[in-house]
Amino acid sequence: MMAYKQGWKEHYIFLEVLRQSGVTNMFGATPYLVEHCDLDKKTAREVLQSWMSNYDQLLEDGVIPQ
Repeated sequence: MMAYKQGWKEHYIFLEVLRQSGVTNMFGATPYLVEHCDLDKKTAREVLQSWMSNYDQLLEDGVIPQ
């Protein structure tokens, strides 16, 4: 498992807010990152993969709200 990146904190928070909103299944979140966080598609996929892989740790560390 890759460790999450501190520099992506704002993106992780955005993804958590998106998840809680129920607007999309999180497997379809890449276009939202591209549009709202001004990321290219490759980086957006990497951020999403990191958020999914490290979700429990992000919660535990207080990076994303519960």
